[in-house]
Amino acid sequence: MKYKLTLNYTQNGQPAYVSISHAVITVKKTADNIFYESVQWTHQEKDGAETSLSPESRNVRQLVSLDPAFKLSIPDLSKIIPFIEPITDTLTFYADLQLAIRRGMRLEAGQRLYVSHGKPNSWAGGSTLVGRDCIDFELTISDVDKEHNCAYLRVRHLPPPGGCGEPPAAWMKKPVSDTPNNWYQVTKTGETAYTAAAAKEIFDDEIKISLTDGRILSASQTNPVIGEQRLCRDAALTDCEKPEKFTIERSLFFSPDAD
Repeated sequence: MKYKLTLNYTQNGQPAYVSISHAVITVKKTADNIFYESVQWTHQEKDGAETSLSPESRNVRQLVSLDPAFKLSIPDLSKIIPFIEPITDTLTFYADLQLAIRRGMRLEAGQRLYVSHGKPNSWAGGSTLVGRDCIDFELTISDVDKEHNCAYLRVRHLPPPGGCGEPPAAWMKKPVSDTPNNWYQVTKTGETAYTAAAAKEIFDDEIKISLTDGRILSASQTNPVIGEQRLCRDAALTDCEKPEKFTIERSLFFSPDAD
């Protein structure tokens, strides 16, 4: 099976780039008879131009499954820099649906479930020294379309009341919006140059599910981030410029690929 993930990235209200990442997915089975999918991300275009990839990036396999007995994990992101977003985004869709299955949600329109989670998820790798967020889950079966043999699961990822652990620097504790900060990122941009940011982040996912075999037919996500960042001159993030507000919105769609 071939799939693609299309990402539209907007920063401070202005379009930044569009990327399309392509994958080949093979169904396999563990020694314990658990079915899983081996995902090979093969190539990527960014604003229409082919992204340069190392052989190491092409050789990494992402392993996912909807079976609750299969433990989802993230491969070493430092070896697959161009595919960090496609891998973590695809994992989000599988984790959402696996959670609904594990909690026994029935495929009936209007079914709703809130799950307190709050544990950090990381996308650190390469020049990104710190990259983490924390969320709780609100799951809803928004529609069951028997005519087209599919159902729709909406999953909202919301800031937990307790925030996201100890921030990388003391000044990042102050909420930038109407909830505790649940998103932190620190990027090294030079020998003694760092960009540090704290934010409120929300995910709003919709997953289209086959009523025949339960697999993901397609999925979409909107991912707004409202935050504050500073340019710093030390790794401790204490020698910094004045804060600047920023917004990020990621809109993505995971679907079969005819390529």
